[in-house]
Amino acid sequence: MAGEAILFSDDIIANILAWLPPKNAARMRLVCKQWHAVTSEHHFMHTNFSRSRDGHSVAGFFLSNELHKKFSYNPLRDSSATHPAAPDLLFVPESGSTVPRKINVTSSCNGLLLCRRPMDSSVASGARWCCYYVCNPATKRFVEIPTPPDGRGRHLNLAYDPSRSPVYKVVALGLAGVHVYSSLARSWRAALRYERGSNPFAGIHHSRGVHWNGSLVWVTSRSRSLLRFAVDDGEGELSSLPMPPARHLQPENRWICGYLGFGESAGAGRGHLRMIGYTEEEKLAARFDVVGMAGDCREWRVLYRVDLTRMKELYPDIQRKTRKHHLIWPRRARLVDCLDLWPLHVAEHGSLLLFGIPGKIMAYGMEDQAISVVWEDAAPPQPRFFRYAWFDFYPYTAGLFAV
Repeated sequence: MAGEAILFSDDIIANILAWLPPKNAARMRLVCKQWHAVTSEHHFMHTNFSRSRDGHSVAGFFLSNELHKKFSYNPLRDSSATHPAAPDLLFVPESGSTVPRKINVTSSCNGLLLCRRPMDSSVASGARWCCYYVCNPATKRFVEIPTPPDGRGRHLNLAYDPSRSPVYKVVALGLAGVHVYSSLARSWRAALRYERGSNPFAGIHHSRGVHWNGSLVWVTSRSRSLLRFAVDDGEGELSSLPMPPARHLQPENRWICGYLGFGESAGAGRGHLRMIGYTEEEKLAARFDVVGMAGDCREWRVLYRVDLTRMKELYPDIQRKTRKHHLIWPRRARLVDCLDLWPLHVAEHGSLLLFGIPGKIMAYGMEDQAISVVWEDAAPPQPRFFRYAWFDFYPYTAGLFAV
């Protein structure tokens, strides 16, 4: 009849709204109660997250490094059409006990961020020296995470796979054990205990773990293996994964891990765990392999072979002299040229490698070998030992996931 509103089913509304970019879909929640309910349902959020990516693995990235005193979000150029507005963290509140205007991203996982605000030194206590928050920049929602039971909880990592469950977890590595915070229980529970003198995480290369295949994975510096902590199935189980096999037996040509990561995708945790490694000779020549391990954890295989020697022509100032020592004559050395660059991220889709050189972050297309600048520091480049590493790089793609 004329004048009557046409009512559509939830399925029709969801199918229409799911094609919107996450930020626009978040605004549609305000139209009516039905649209709010539809867009808050987990299946819709996961569908929206999958479709909005347009085949690209990340919309942009956060650079967050307290040593550099820098923090910024940087969109990738090919995502500007679907994600025009850069996310910010201004909605995460400050308090009288936190340091004003200071916030750092410490973990990112499939549209959610784990951030922290340091406490003012005059009010910080031994058990609480910063405030942690899980937040979603697309919806501007956040929740404060309580202090882990094991003191400060030296290292916190976010684990979230929307294709598996709407529940996210935060894993805290402490001095005497591992505690896991669940968004379902809104509390911490002890998942693993150990003696203070036998901490299995004491040898990890960096506190940031990589969320992959229902687990968090760290590079260990004490042995040629990766440390794996189960977050989903078999929560709390600790095991090891083999490193890629070395192709040379000589000590000076050992295989070096330069990057460990996972290209986030709509299938989230069931893609390849990716690693970039090289021998010393390959590092000097700017040639290296990208290797991957599938979810069955059986073996590593070479995904891409990368040759960045062209960077010498494009940016001759990044060449530097380094001393190459010989095994037989340790007192003798020769100066050789190498490129001052380091890998930051390998995308799951689009075969895109992001790497850094002093003052810039570059993108390298695996298929077409095209090189472009995606970020440039307005300030003069920092000293060479102040570089952004892969664990300062936090990929981000907007999603509607609840916190």
